Amino acid sequence: MSKHWSGQICPETGTYGQYNDATGAYAGAQYDRHVKKGDKFPPSENNHHFRKK
Repeated sequence: MSKHWSGQICPETGTYGQYNDATGAYAGAQYDRHVKKGDKFPPSENNHHFRKK
């Protein structure tokens, strides 16, 4: 599964969850974000990246 970081361009519209960079632990549904293709990923929690759900 592809990892995406804040400020990167979104490759595909969808809902993205945030996962810890070191452990891969899911941050929880309250941190999910819907991002449209071509938009930049929003700020994430510290040391987290986005993955499509």
